[in-house]
Amino acid sequence: MFTARKVSGASWLLLCLTLLVPLAPLQAMEMRANAPEEYVVKTGDTLWDIASVYLTEAWQWPKIWALNSDIANPHLIYPGNEISLVMIDGQPRLRLQRGDRLDPSMVKRAPSIRRTNAAAAIPALSLDQIEAWLAKVKMVDAAAFERLPYILAGIDGKTLLKTGDQVYVKGALTPGISSFKIYQSGQRYLDPVTGALIGLEAQEVGQARLLSEQAGLATLKIITVTEEVTPGDRLMVAEGLDLDATLFPQPPENAVSGQIIGLRSDGTIAAAHSVVTIDLGLTDGLAVGNLLSVASPGERVKDPVTGKAVTLPDQTIGQLLVYQTLDQIAYALVLKTTAAVKIGFLAQSP
Repeated sequence: MFTARKVSGASWLLLCLTLLVPLAPLQAMEMRANAPEEYVVKTGDTLWDIASVYLTEAWQWPKIWALNSDIANPHLIYPGNEISLVMIDGQPRLRLQRGDRLDPSMVKRAPSIRRTNAAAAIPALSLDQIEAWLAKVKMVDAAAFERLPYILAGIDGKTLLKTGDQVYVKGALTPGISSFKIYQSGQRYLDPVTGALIGLEAQEVGQARLLSEQAGLATLKIITVTEEVTPGDRLMVAEGLDLDATLFPQPPENAVSGQIIGLRSDGTIAAAHSVVTIDLGLTDGLAVGNLLSVASPGERVKDPVTGKAVTLPDQTIGQLLVYQTLDQIAYALVLKTTAAVKIGFLAQSP
């Protein structure tokens, strides 16, 4: 037998402070003072949006759901569902009323991103900003890039190639594949400490279709170009980013700390919804979907009394979502920030 009553956002925070033993998973969470007693999920919402309605730190959302054994899969939430804060057997919980699924077409599909199942369920967060970059740039291993097949020359000797031109390609193409993307070598990233090459940015400049193969050379026709295509450009099979749209951002399993070493913008600073490059990767335990904090390094100032140099504390200014990883490098999306993000800023566990 249980009793249920709704609790306000302020009451919820007080409850977390008074029920320390049974609510250990919630101790570190801070509810927003204006958190609603009820929330009806709308078309266009993401789990991140809803989490931000209730929590000051949206990434802690799964901790709330951890208390809800009656909800089989809380990540499958649909427009029209109602979320309520309630008390059950003396403990606070979220209750989910499955309402009508209002918009079964709300999860967009794009050829560059695999969006898993979940049909009409709202995504964990919007991937639109990431999609915008997928068609342009990808991070690759520098040595592997140099081993890719490349354009040897245009059939008629051209060196500046355009849509409709036919080219000779040298190197082993992937068997059974007829469509390829054309990439040029872009920015090279070095480890800020050791100076070692840890990643290479490949810029997509066009697409080509296989016509024939013979005598160690393949003939391809350029189908589209977005920038100038030249001999030496590399060919890769078009691949999507294996990012699950229902994946909720989570901190890395182990503490990590690195730096921002590149900005996917035209200037020297990045803002919310920009893409940045960080010097952390798979070898550091980083994974797609990991959430990191961004911090500006503490400035060194002169103590006005002692005259000695003092380093001020680092200042956390935002959050990153990791969406592509290599061994020692990764791309991340700036989810939010209160100040401009710059190269050299810290990327670390929240």
